[in-house]
Amino acid sequence: MPGADPAQLGFEHPWEIRAFAMAVTAHNQLGFDWSRFQAALIASIQQWEGADDTPWSYYQHWVAALEAVLTDHGVLSGEAVDRQTRDVLALPPNRNHHQAHTEPIAIDRARA
Repeated sequence: MPGADPAQLGFEHPWEIRAFAMAVTAHNQLGFDWSRFQAALIASIQQWEGADDTPWSYYQHWVAALEAVLTDHGVLSGEAVDRQTRDVLALPPNRNHHQAHTEPIAIDRARA
């Protein structure tokens, strides 16, 4: 979001920015209909509304929706998601990406 005021962004944590980018990239690369993602996001939020006292996190629902769409698309299996989740949770907090970067990143193709 070039030129955006960081105080106005809807991301509280770096992982939320990555989750957003992963969903957009998956949509662009796999070509699934965005309405499938929206429906999965709505379903995740509706499931949360029926839950007891789980804290609200929009981007946790975003990740759940992405997992559902990628599983339905045949890209991920439920077992793979569970295994990768355990692997990530086993890492120390803030091992990577200590803070969010809101400015665009330029890639110099000549150096790639």
